[in-house]
Amino acid sequence: MQANRRHQVSPYLVFFIVYDSQVGVGILSFQRTIAEKAGYDAWIGVFLAGCLVQAFIWVMYKLLGKADGDIIDVQTNIFGNILGKFLSFFIMMYFWMASLSVLLAFIEIIQVWLFPSIPSWILSILILISVYYCISGGFRVVVGVGFLSFIFPQIWLIILYVFPLKMAHFSNLLPIMNHSFLDLVDSIKSSMYTLAGTETLLMYYPFIRDPKASKKFAHFGVLFTTILYTASSIISFAFYSEGQLKTTIWPELSLTKIIKVSYLERFEYLYISMYLIIVTALISLLLWCSSRGLKKIFNQKQKFTLIIISLMSLALSQFINETYKDLLDKFVTQMNLYIFYVYIPLLLVVYTFLKRGNNHG
Repeated sequence: MQANRRHQVSPYLVFFIVYDSQVGVGILSFQRTIAEKAGYDAWIGVFLAGCLVQAFIWVMYKLLGKADGDIIDVQTNIFGNILGKFLSFFIMMYFWMASLSVLLAFIEIIQVWLFPSIPSWILSILILISVYYCISGGFRVVVGVGFLSFIFPQIWLIILYVFPLKMAHFSNLLPIMNHSFLDLVDSIKSSMYTLAGTETLLMYYPFIRDPKASKKFAHFGVLFTTILYTASSIISFAFYSEGQLKTTIWPELSLTKIIKVSYLERFEYLYISMYLIIVTALISLLLWCSSRGLKKIFNQKQKFTLIIISLMSLALSQFINETYKDLLDKFVTQMNLYIFYVYIPLLLVVYTFLKRGNNHG
């Protein structure tokens, strides 16, 4: 069921929504993770993961187009109202946990790089208030913030890749394909969570004015982020030795330390500050999906469900230590892999056969 036209966004804005959903704090640290087994061949895994995401985009558009609604409509059509909403609840919890993972990761960066003495709860409140303000304005405001997160910080941050190129050694990447197929598969799995986020389409599909026309913009968005992540990994691999990369927690963030301009000594401070816009846009999108879904499931106002999950995020951000944070990241990664890359394609197959059966009936 499509949303009211005045709440919908133009098809071309899906490009920016896809970018917003995929680019977060993961791009600052994923290089070390993907290189653990596949070494400097891991950039190939990033590119192949991007190709899989393109296929997933096609699957989602096919499934949502058949139901002409969001994932909750799909599951209630297949499994009935009770079971369908029960299964949808887990997907809404995934969106919430993904937002919590992003929030904790960015707070850690702020505390390590900028303000070590500021308590987590202060940072959580400041970020979540901004997020609540964005979501309260409706989906169009959430998309507007995502648009700004692309136009304002990211465009010229991409240009800053020029600085590391001056000290890069692309011979680090040679010889190409000197790792096993299983190592590459492992790097693809590691990259899948980094490139995650497109699954938010499962919730905002009814808010696109012309969903069919938006499909090409979704694919272009994934292509752009795939190129961005692939370029980021190649530049990091060319700049760091394998020994350095193993001990560098945030490779891309550490790259900014070499940027020196006459009027700014510590560029990384500005970099992290600008990233606040990107992180706010991403958390806003994830929490909008979660609160919107919980609104439909429990027949409550969206502001009420948003307040509840925001307070849960605030509370948990105080108690989750480094060990539990790693467990949360692994759990969210596994949920992303099995729910969206196994369950959703199977759902498309089941829904297609059900519709054919109904047509014949």
